[in-house]
Amino acid sequence: MLRSQTNVKKKLLAATIAAGMVLSITSTVGPASAAVKTTLVVGSTQGLPQLNPIIRTFAYEESLFPLLWSGLVQWKSDGTVGPDLATSWKSNAAGTQWTFTIQHGVKFSDGSALDAKAVKAVFDYAKLPTTVTQEANKIKIISKVTASGDNVIFDLSSPSALFPEAIAWIKMIKVSQVGNFNVNPATSGPYRVKSFSPNISLVMIRNSKYYGTPASIPSIKFVKASDPTAAVTSLRSGDLDVLYQLPLADAAPLQADKKLQLLRAKVSSVSVTWEYDLKSAPFNDLRVRQAIAYATDRAAILKSAYYGFGQVSAFNTIVPDKSAWNCGTAGGLTSYTYDLQKAKALFAAAGVTSFTWWGVAGALPEFDAMGQVLQASLKTIGIDMKIVNSEVGTWAGKFYPAGKTYPGLLLPNYQSVPGEPAFSMNFLLTGRAEDNWENAAYDALYTKAIGTLDPTARKAAWCEAMKLENSQLPLITPFVFDVLHAARANVKGAWVEAGGQIHLEDTSFTK
Repeated sequence: MLRSQTNVKKKLLAATIAAGMVLSITSTVGPASAAVKTTLVVGSTQGLPQLNPIIRTFAYEESLFPLLWSGLVQWKSDGTVGPDLATSWKSNAAGTQWTFTIQHGVKFSDGSALDAKAVKAVFDYAKLPTTVTQEANKIKIISKVTASGDNVIFDLSSPSALFPEAIAWIKMIKVSQVGNFNVNPATSGPYRVKSFSPNISLVMIRNSKYYGTPASIPSIKFVKASDPTAAVTSLRSGDLDVLYQLPLADAAPLQADKKLQLLRAKVSSVSVTWEYDLKSAPFNDLRVRQAIAYATDRAAILKSAYYGFGQVSAFNTIVPDKSAWNCGTAGGLTSYTYDLQKAKALFAAAGVTSFTWWGVAGALPEFDAMGQVLQASLKTIGIDMKIVNSEVGTWAGKFYPAGKTYPGLLLPNYQSVPGEPAFSMNFLLTGRAEDNWENAAYDALYTKAIGTLDPTARKAAWCEAMKLENSQLPLITPFVFDVLHAARANVKGAWVEAGGQIHLEDTSFTK
């Protein structure tokens, strides 16, 4: 299913909404020579329904994380995690216990203590069965949390070399406020809430009690635009400083405007994936899966459906080709070059002449564009691929949740995850993906990698698992695409995570 950090419902709902958000700028007249901007205005056609980061409901809420909330650690622009509330951390030799030392004397924006006991309370709340959180799969291995002085100690039910990465999105809130969280919550990040109208606007101002470097811009305002066209117009005119998730169709014209800039991850980990049922015909036959892989003109489809904003995944792995973790040809991976004659021979050997592309009507035109390019390629070798588009609920109902059978269907999807392989490759574990792949060897290699503290040895385990994915083709992964955001040229310091989330905590204005 469409997902960001495993939450299917969020992506299904978000798929029907044209994303984009606008930050607005106000000006204060300073010396006669210049007006100094004091507010960054961010815009989107999507509103912000609520503020609690533990139970976030839409991907758009993630843009608030580094502004309002701290974590024990935080994602950095190079795809690794670095210190945040925690100054250091270490594990035992087995990787089953992690100790985080947090900064002493830290306070929430209301002046109350943000100490080890407050951190423990957050994790205890996040692990409650009644707390619906997208982070549940990442923190389920926590068996016990202990607060001791400035240390927070986590005992795990199984080894994890990547526990710091797994908890990067557990943000520090004041748990006692959960019942009425949207009304002036105490924050732990560089900003605090000044006013909030759900799905309309959010105004935040500097948090004077923040323990870190003070924010450069005094205030940030999130506002809702009426539609994508209005949002892009407002960005061009300067009424907006930042546009959240720029429609790809608007990217090329904006890229040519010297007053504007496109913002994207250095290496995207947002993978397009085509799923099929490995337990029913015809895709239970490896030859058919191989035929699809060779019949996919990855570059042409990327250009047609995503305007060229992305990178081809020649190795057909959910870990991008350009990722430092992808072992590539040197690691024994096969490159699936576009080869219709090879595809034709494989289809013929398997006795397959037709199947159906199961797409989404209206909400995701890129899905239909992908199907049309593939359909045209297949037609030249005598394969009839029918395209059927349904509304999003009907589309999802065919294959979600995992375990359903859907013979003869090839369906488009995508995965939005951090760059570390643990958070993308876990989709292929037994029982997780809707393709119904069950591979005990893959599962064992994944478990081995997760528990391996040494990065070099861990990469070797990831590579062995990737070889299985590359050879068995449980998914067709034609490319990764860039989640684009846009900003005025005078906005500096914004950056984008591998999974597409925008960071505005270090932004400033140039003159």
